[in-house]
Amino acid sequence: MRHSVRRNPHLVLRFIERETSPVARPGPLVVLWRWRYEAMLLVGGPAVVVVAVRTAGPSVTIVAGSLVCLLILLWPQARREMAGRFWCVVTPHRVRKACAEALIVNRRGKLPVILRTRPEPFGERLWVWCRAGTSPGDLERARDMIAAACWLAHGVRITRDPHRTSLVIVDVLRRAGRPVPGELPETGERTLSRFRP
Repeated sequence: MRHSVRRNPHLVLRFIERETSPVARPGPLVVLWRWRYEAMLLVGGPAVVVVAVRTAGPSVTIVAGSLVCLLILLWPQARREMAGRFWCVVTPHRVRKACAEALIVNRRGKLPVILRTRPEPFGERLWVWCRAGTSPGDLERARDMIAAACWLAHGVRITRDPHRTSLVIVDVLRRAGRPVPGELPETGERTLSRFRP
């Protein structure tokens, strides 16, 4: 390891950056916001089961739960919808992890804010707000690292918003049917950043 660090000054620089500007620990409200879907499932799932058992009985609850699971497994549209929702929960965590590893943080160690994630025919679309001290160019330079962090993704496209310089649209490409390269999603306007396949 020491030999490779001596030969690669990029590794030395990254080590120094990591040691001098660590990623700040999020506060409790930020942690709760980031894990809101998992927390709702952890609390809401057992609550729904308890209420169903008390009102309808255990056998009806088991049959109804089995029918819902069977419907999701056998109906392709429901299966795609559930898979899309699953990736919308997982992908923001992976993008935040990639930003932390690529040191896309401001001087206080704060990561960019993921405002929204939604499923798309090509994968997921995230709206990312760059805090003061970070820029859309930081995300563009870390495109390969973000793609590697997002499980089963074959690419990531970074698009700058033409009206708000700190807003970035991150498209995680998982399936065929991608939007047209070089155009702003949903509006068709040309992007400010160049598309790299």
